[in-house]
Amino acid sequence: MFAAVWLILLRQRLNMHPAVAVLLAVLHTVFGVMSVKVFAVMEGANAGAMSLFGGVFFMPVLYFIGAKLSKRPMAEVFDIFAVVMIFTLMLARCNCLHAGCCLGRHMFHMDMRWPTREAEIVFYLVFLALIIPRVWKGVTKGRVYPLYMAAYGAFRAVIECFRESSSETLFHLSHVWAFLALALGLSIYIELNNRIKKQSQKRRT
Repeated sequence: MFAAVWLILLRQRLNMHPAVAVLLAVLHTVFGVMSVKVFAVMEGANAGAMSLFGGVFFMPVLYFIGAKLSKRPMAEVFDIFAVVMIFTLMLARCNCLHAGCCLGRHMFHMDMRWPTREAEIVFYLVFLALIIPRVWKGVTKGRVYPLYMAAYGAFRAVIECFRESSSETLFHLSHVWAFLALALGLSIYIELNNRIKKQSQKRRT
């Protein structure tokens, strides 16, 4: 519902009918669920598991193909749909609370655990609160997704040290994905930022 409302409100920026916005909201959710499940299986988990990094790495492919086929502005597609994806992943992490999975390690050998899931939900809320107004104003120019990748990669690189893992080690596979997301997001963000600055300088001259 959030995705449908958000896309309808910004439909003019993507030049689409409200009915198309609702359809895309549904397809986006379906593809997102498939992404996190497929990525979990690729990591060696059972078929019912989910890995949020699937959404982080697979959804940009969908956005790129969709923008190319529909001939819509790449930057607008990525910025507008990034908000939808981040909100969806936040709900997926909320589902972890309900399912009782993705637990934090025990704190100092006590019964209490590190609130890693709760911390990630707070991360999403803060990121959305900061980025939604800027996307709404149209000033992000395609930089939301790489910024999210870099920020999320950095966050997960730290929080993973406090999460329970099947390997029972401090560093595990998710750290690899976290550092990869950080490196990709940061490099793409810097490249986009430099390109935007050059275009701005050309307009002034």
